Amino acid sequence: MLLRPHHALCIRFFEGYGYDPDFVRHMNDVITMLQHDDPTVTLTGGCDCICEACPNNAGVICAKDYKVRAIDDRVMNVLGCHIGDELLWSKLYEQANEMIVKSGRLKDFCRKCQWLYICEKKV
Repeated sequence: MLLRPHHALCIRFFEGYGYDPDFVRHMNDVITMLQHDDPTVTLTGGCDCICEACPNNAGVICAKDYKVRAIDDRVMNVLGCHIGDELLWSKLYEQANEMIVKSGRLKDFCRKCQWLYICEKKV
């Protein structure tokens, strides 16, 4: 299963604001599957399993790729991982939670994300 590195953060805080109902439904299905099955994920720099239903999906890349790529790079840098790495979902989630969220660094990573205000409320 392909997953963009920054989605380890988005999934933790997802509430469904600002997206169409199809995307919200799809995102909730992906989150449920990740939590239930704990699959091996392969880190990608392009569209992943979440992007399939996203309104910003421009084919093989995100229409906002310049922004999300920067977040992906920051996440990979602190976690010590790379595009193409494979790891259990639970390991990626826990590492992102410990090294970014619990350490109080979320704003540093997601500073240009339009949804940051939602995530900060939940930290």
